[in-house]
Parts: sequence; structure tokens; C-alpha cells
Amino acid sequence: MHTVQQVLAELKEKGSAQTRKVLARHGVPEQMFGVKIGDLKPIAKKIKGRQALACELYAAGNYDAMYLVLRYS
Repeated sequence: MHTVQQVLAELKEKGSAQTRKVLARHGVPEQMFGVKIGDLKPIAKKIKGRQALACELYAAGNYDAMYLVLRYS
């Protein structure tokens, strides 16, 4: 079972400085881990169909979590 903290920790682990740099150049706010889109898909499969978790992830305010929820939920 995944919690918000577990998902955010997984996103942080998959983030990279290079991706953060590219996303920042495209106007993404600073609160992000810099996770590549391809790395978000496996995470999305793990949390699919869990609306309450999706709402909590969006409320966390992290760009990667918000994108994950909006794109794949």
C-alpha cells in the first residue's frame, strides 16, 4: 500500500538535477524533483484508481506529484 510520503520519496529518488534544470527553463515552479515522464508511468500504475491518494498527492504542491495525478489518474 502506498502513502503520500512513500510516493513522494519514490519521486524524489527518480528525480535528477538535469531534468530539474530543463523543467525550470520551461517555467516549472521550483518545488519539483525533476522526474522524467517515462519514470512517472510505473508509479502511476501502482496508484491507479486511488482517488483519495491522488487528491493528497496533488495537495502536496510538488510539481512532479501534481503532473502524475493530472496526467495519469
